[in-house]
Amino acid sequence: MQILYGVFVLSFLGAGVYYLQEDPPNAVHFFVIALFFFVVLFEFRGNPFSRKMYVLVSLILVGNAMIQFFVASNNAVLGLVSLFLAYFALQARRRVKH
Repeated sequence: MQILYGVFVLSFLGAGVYYLQEDPPNAVHFFVIALFFFVVLFEFRGNPFSRKMYVLVSLILVGNAMIQFFVASNNAVLGLVSLFLAYFALQARRRVKH
């Protein structure tokens, strides 16, 4: 499972770098999704970040959803994905004890 999340992080970082020049809102989306999977990867490894980090990631994901809804053209699905992942980040915050 950890290898799968590592592949997710690397693939989303690669997609973000690829789209950085031609479509910056999509690049931001891919970088933020990579950040989410990076945080979850460390949780799976038994070395989670503090609870404040999960709140920060969820706020960044909500901001990314607003960018996808209102700034980027025809990216409502990506905004919904960001909102779902923000909810999952808050749920992960409840699992972390410190």
